[in-house]
Order: sequence, then C-alpha cells, then structure tokens
Amino acid sequence: MDEQRLAAYLQLIQALLECPNGANDILNANRELVDANFVQVMEAEAEKMAAEGNSNVSWLQSLAAYLANYISSTATSDEYLSFFLEVLQATMESGGNPQVVYSILGQNFDKLDLNLAQVLQAWATSKFTEVTSEQAAYIAAVIAQFGNLIQQFPLGRRAWNLEICIACYTAALEVRTRKDYPEDWAMTQNNLAAAYSDRIEGVRAANIELAIACYTAALEVYKCENYPEDWAMTQNNLGNAYSKRIAGVRAGNIELAIARYTAALKVRTRENSPEYWAMTQNNLGEAYRNRIAGVMAENIEEAISCFRLALEIRTPTAFPLDCLQSGRNLGNTAFTAGFWDIALEGFEKAIQAVEKSRSWATSDDIRQQILAESIDVYEKAIQACVNSNQLEKAIEYCDRSRAQRLVDLMHSNDLYASSEIPPAVQKYLQEFEAKQREIDAEVEQLRKPSEGNKELADVGSQSRSRADLSAYTEKIQDLEREKQQIWEKIRSLDPVLAGQVQVDPMQFAAMQQLIDNSQTAILCFYTTDDDTHVFVIYKDKAPQIHTCQGEGWGNFQNWIFESWLSPYLQDRKIRQQGMGEFLSQLSQRLKVDELIGNYLEGIEELIVIPHLYLHQIPLAALPIEPPQPRAGTGAPPLRRVFLGDKFLIRYVPSCRILEYCNQRPTIESPKYGIVENATDDLYFTPFECEQIAEIVTKPERLKGSQEATVAAYRNLAQNVNVIHSSHHAVSRLDNPLESRLFLGDGSITLGELMTPGWRLPQLSDVFMSCCETNLGGTEITDNLLSLGTGFLCAGARSVVSTLWAVDDFATSLFSIFYYHYRREGLSRPEALRRAQVRLRTISGAELKQLYQPQIDPLLQRIIGDLKSKLAVVQKKKQKLKLRQTSYHKETDEFNKLGAQLKKITKRENQIQKQKKGYESLKENIYTLSNPFDDLSYWSGFICQGLH
Repeated sequence: MDEQRLAAYLQLIQALLECPNGANDILNANRELVDANFVQVMEAEAEKMAAEGNSNVSWLQSLAAYLANYISSTATSDEYLSFFLEVLQATMESGGNPQVVYSILGQNFDKLDLNLAQVLQAWATSKFTEVTSEQAAYIAAVIAQFGNLIQQFPLGRRAWNLEICIACYTAALEVRTRKDYPEDWAMTQNNLAAAYSDRIEGVRAANIELAIACYTAALEVYKCENYPEDWAMTQNNLGNAYSKRIAGVRAGNIELAIARYTAALKVRTRENSPEYWAMTQNNLGEAYRNRIAGVMAENIEEAISCFRLALEIRTPTAFPLDCLQSGRNLGNTAFTAGFWDIALEGFEKAIQAVEKSRSWATSDDIRQQILAESIDVYEKAIQACVNSNQLEKAIEYCDRSRAQRLVDLMHSNDLYASSEIPPAVQKYLQEFEAKQREIDAEVEQLRKPSEGNKELADVGSQSRSRADLSAYTEKIQDLEREKQQIWEKIRSLDPVLAGQVQVDPMQFAAMQQLIDNSQTAILCFYTTDDDTHVFVIYKDKAPQIHTCQGEGWGNFQNWIFESWLSPYLQDRKIRQQGMGEFLSQLSQRLKVDELIGNYLEGIEELIVIPHLYLHQIPLAALPIEPPQPRAGTGAPPLRRVFLGDKFLIRYVPSCRILEYCNQRPTIESPKYGIVENATDDLYFTPFECEQIAEIVTKPERLKGSQEATVAAYRNLAQNVNVIHSSHHAVSRLDNPLESRLFLGDGSITLGELMTPGWRLPQLSDVFMSCCETNLGGTEITDNLLSLGTGFLCAGARSVVSTLWAVDDFATSLFSIFYYHYRREGLSRPEALRRAQVRLRTISGAELKQLYQPQIDPLLQRIIGDLKSKLAVVQKKKQKLKLRQTSYHKETDEFNKLGAQLKKITKRENQIQKQKKGYESLKENIYTLSNPFDDLSYWSGFICQGLH
C-alpha cells in the first residue's frame, strides 16, 4: 500500500465520520477505494480512536465489520497456493527475515484471509505424506517460522492474521509430535497458545481454554530442572491465560494465576533475568490488584509492592513502554484505593516514560499518538494532585499534557530565528512552495470560474470567509496530500524531532514569573472524565482551584461541541440566534459568578488557558451578575454585564507558549504594514485600512490583488513589526494545516507559517481582520492549530484573531477603534476590550456623525452590485424556464433543468435577502440605538500572547 492510497483511505474515513448518515452515498462515490485494505485501515483507525476516547469508535468498528463481510478476495485457490509457496520460499531463503517476508505480504493484502489459512493447512497435510520425515520436519519448521512472522505482522486484518498463524502452528504439529520432536512440539504448543490467547475469531472463553490447554501441554516437556527458562516463560504465560479466563470461578482463576507467576519468579530472578523478572512482577501485581480471595487491603499492598519492584528495572529511560505500563498500573491501583502520593509516584514514572518515548519519536503524528494514548495518565495524575491538595503539581501536569505539538514547533522555530536554514531544509521548502502554487492555481480557477462553474464565486461578501470541512476538489485534495508529505520531510529534519534538542517540563515557579503583577491571574481550565477544574495562578501567593462538579468530558465538552461548534458548521444563522442562551448556560455551568466571588477579588486581568472546545468560546462574552442597585433608590435596571467588562482577557494555549512569547525581545518604535482587500471583493476593508493608515505611523500598504501577492506579503512580514491583515481567510477543520489567508495570487497556509521558511523574529503584533483565524479543531492532546497560533509560532508576540466568520462592516469599525485605543497607549487586551465595548454601544447617530460620508457610498455600491447580480441570475433563470418548456415532463432533460432551476432560485432568494438586508440597513442604520449590539458582531475577537 503506497502512501498516496493510504492518505486517500484516511481522507475517506474522515468524510464518513463527518457525515455518518450519508455513509452509503460517500462509499458509492468512492467505490474504487473500498477494498480489503480500506477495511484494515478502518480497523486500525478505530483502535486509535478507542485509545483517544473518541465516541465514534463503535460506529466505525461496526461499519468496518459490515464492509468486511462483503469484501472478499477474487483470487482463485491456485493463486492462494502460489502466493503461499512464494512466502514459504522467501521465509526459508531469508532465514525468516521480517523485512523480506513483510514486503511480500504488503503487496498481497487481498490474500491474507481465512481462505489462505485453509489452503496452507490442506497443502501442508498433503505435502507431509509425500516427502521423507526429514523433509517434512524441515517444511514444518519453515511453516512455523512463517506463523511467528504473520502473528507479529503489523498490517492487514489482525483477526485473519491470527487465523493464518493458528493454521501454521496446527499444520506444524502434524509433524512436530511430542514423541519425535519434544522440544519443537513444546515450543509450537506455547506459540499456538499465545495465538489462541489473542484470537479474535470464535468464542473468547473457548479460545482461552484452548490456550490454557496448549500451555499445560508444553509444560509436559518444559520441566523446571531441564528447561528452566522455558518453564518459567510458560508459567508466566499460563498465569496470563488464567488472569483472562472467563470459564470457571473468577476467584479461583486469579489464585491459579498468582500461583503460576510465583512459580515463574523462582527462575526469573532479578539477578539472572532482570527484564523478565520485572515483567512477571508486573503481572503478579495485576493479579493481586484483581484478587477476590484474602483481605483487600493486603492484596492492594502486595500489588503496589510488585509494581514498585517492576519499576526498579522498568525505568523511563531504559524501558519506556514497559515503564508506562507498570507506572500506570501502580498509579491506577493506588488511585482507586485513595493513596494519592503512591498514585502520583506511579503516574510520574509513567509520564516520564511517555515524554521519553515522545522525545525519541521522529514524526509529529507519532508524537501525538503517544501522548493521546496516555492522556488518561495525565488526567488521573492531575486529579490525584487535586485530591491531595497539591495544586502546584496539578498545574504542572496540566501544562505538560497540553499543546505539546505547538511547543515543539515554537521551540524549534525559535532555534531557526537567528540562523541560516540548512540546505536540505531549504530544498524541501522550495518543493513545498511549488506545490502550494499548484494548489493556488486550482483554487483560482474556482474563485474566478467560467460560466457554469461557480463553486467559490460570491457576491458582496457580508463576511470575510467561508468555513471549509474538506478540500474543494479531488485534485486539490491530492495536491494537499502531496504537500503534506513534503511538510513531514521538513519536520523530520527538525532538531526537536530529531532528538537533538529536548523541551523540559515547566515548573510552577516559572509560571508565576509570567504574571506581570498582583492584579493579574492565570485561569487554567482542565476537563477530566468527571469534572472541569479551573486552576487560578497568582503572582505572589498559592494557587486556588474552582471545580465544576459533574462537568466532565462527556457531559460538558461534548455539550459545547454539539451546542456551539456543530451548529456553526451546519447553520450559522441558527447558531447566531442561540449564542446568548448558550453563553448564559455555559456561565452557569462554569459557575462564573462563584469563581469571581471566591478567587478573583482584586484581579483586573485574566490570562486564560482554555481546554479542548473551550478554545472556541468568547469567554469575554460570558454574562455575569451585575451589582444590583439598592432597593428603593428608583435606579433603572442595569445593562448586561459580561466577563470582559470586569476583566481584561487574553488567551494562550499553555504557560510554556506564553513563556516563549515572553522571551522574545520588545520592539521599540515599530514599523507597520497593512494588507488590504487582497481579492478585491470586500467593500468595507478599504475604508477600514484608510482609517487605520491615518492612525498608525507611516504604514507600508499592500492594496488589492495586484499588490497583495504572496511574495509581497512575505516580504512585508519580514520587514515590519506590526501587520494588519484585512482580507479573506478560511479555517480547515478537517486538515488544520490547510487553513489559509487568501491573497491576490494565491494563499498562505498554516502549514507554511509553521515551517522554517516563515521565521519572523522581529514580528511584534499581527491583527487578522479576517474570518476564523482562531477557529481550529482541538484534539484530545489540546493542540489548537489555527492561523492565530501559527503566527505565534512564526515569531509574533501577540495576535488578534477571530473565532468565527465575522461581519465585514462590524469588523472594520472594531479594527479602527482598536488602533485608536492603542495609539492612546492602552495595552493590547485593554484596547481590545474598549473596542468591543465601543462597537456594541455605538449608536446610529454617532456612526452618522463620524463616518456617514464613507458609509453611505459603500452601502449604495453594495446594493447596486447586488441588483446587477440579481438581474443576471433572473435572466439566467428565465432562459432555463424557457428551455425546460421544450421538453416533456418526466424526461431526464426536463428533470435536469428542474434541478438547475431549483439551485438558481435558491441563489436568487439569497441575493434578494441580502439586497433587502442592505437596503434596510441603509435606511435605518442611523436611527438604531445600538446597531452592533448583537454578540455575533463584537465578541468574536480575541487577543493571544503578551499584554
């Protein structure tokens, strides 16, 4: 399976997960990809999802099983036999070299199924009768060796690989009898037992009984006095089988397991076999942890003792995967018993092992997978700290668990900031940029389409982007896949990924140093399975914790997705109408008023570290209880009060990332750059940028599509300290690295911003007056990959970005207000807050006084353009109607034209609605009390990074 096809499989799986109700249509549209390999990739992805706690795993597993029943190899029996003999020959000639054999298996996935198991066993039975006993023994040995290889084969369908493996061992035992080849017989029995123990096909209870029978048979030959190591190995394996046993009495089975492990330890001593000794100690610990007989407290003590012994050998550096297993076991055992310090002893070892394994991985994806599969360890460590009131340590674990991909990128990118890019990296960067130009050319064909091809064409944009859940076309998707492969090559040469540089965990005292004064606090959110914690970090006193009980991952984070992010992706209008109610409920669920009253007295600024879907929430817009007027005073009802009215608020992905921003030197007397209306289709952007140009000092400006090119933008970014970007942008939730800023001749993607080619150490501020620049998917590892975090990685100290598709008019006013306040010397979060308040409270009369000469012509132009667009659409609609009358009803041609008419009528209605909206705005805007009071206008802007 080549990388391109694997990527196609993964893309198809993503499409199915995003639209489960349309699975049949999606599969039918991609029939060429639906094969046995696809099912195997689905099963592998389902295993990853299960490890990450993804709720869609059952659905994907069911679909994979359903497809597997209908996908079978078209190979004939002769082709199966030919393939088996080829593999057998390769196994024999290579001495069982996995690299040689796996290469052949990888090219014949379609034959790795139950048919092969039947063919090989039938062939072996027949062959053994045709050859001499010596030849039969040799063939049996090679078949058994192939059984070992297929059992460990990492690809293909695991269930079928095991059936083939069982067939190999069963066939070998026809020759390897106890009488003639006792050692080989015992070894094969042991291997067959291991296969039965892992078996997926058949009944689980029966499979384990078969495994026990095989292990017991092996012990007839493996006596302690003659084969001590093999005897101890089989005793350990038999202990594992009894631990898993379903038949019989559970308590008795565990006692049998303990007896077997204890026996194995007579041979497996720390002095003679330290690794195997530690393994068996770990297994014995699990048995005592699950023990039913005896006194529970004593069993727990025994289990803890065994796990501790195992960890003496299984250290994070020497055996990180084993250390993770035993550390997790020790932590979980002590956690359940309420022994918090012992639990932390185990979890700390496990976390060290995770971080060591992660530092050895040379791929971003593998690093992410390692962390995702172990996130439960961090979560329980944090909860154990909370339970034992070790809040400083809990906060340290929070920071160690989150945004590590961004931390890697920022750490390595800062290394490149003042040095030359290596030639090998430069070569890949050139390939990356060339591939991006190919994608831009394809997108340009959609943005400026020929008649009848208007996927991206639009009229007078009310917002500055459109959200994307997938690539626009299959060709673009293929190009993105090729570009991703180049990006991975660039990352493979990164000094952090190469293990040349490591990032040490951040200590709590260093986090406190990031706080400027005693009026500022850090709010660190963290959701566990059961609750959501808000850790409050102060400048000069001990941290506090605010816990929202019952607001765990499933109950709370899934609610945010279903009630906030999902509606935005499906129907923004509905989401907009429900924003106030949702934010009110969120404020109640987070008990924000209680948080303020108990822990934020005297605090004026909040540095917020969200967790998971909280990254997408405008926390400044959370309603809070206003101070009530005294009874009998006759005072009028107080206006709505939001969290942002009481506190300055800025966001950071983690304390470590804030530290990177903090370490970047301050820029005095900054130079400004403005990039405006790069695609010539935003009406209010020129007005916005003209006003800003009068506020800031001598900005360098790139106006319109002719000037605002990719090369010009890059040059500007390298030569100014502050960039104001006012144009289209889009977030790609399916592939965050393809989120992009649209420019005159192409685009700049998040992936580019995160390469060494975009090192901007002199860049102080980025203001993205664009849509969705901080909208990004958050994985279980809490990496927010957005255009906003991309500029932080590139070198910016602070970024102003947006959480959704913002209104063009409102955004222009907000941007102008922000720069006015910055000129007055206000900090970034203060300027942002003041601009938000100004936007939501400005009256129509004030707008008229300030900007009527600029606003009226713009509104008139928009209405005129919409009238022209409407006329074109209506003319086309009439032509289609006329053509349709020339065909009989029920004909394909009539129905085809009917579908086109339906589509164009929908477009006509959209333009009509837009036109009426702008006509109403033009007529009424100056009479409205607060035209931009709605949450959707003002609350979507956030500030990230420094004060």
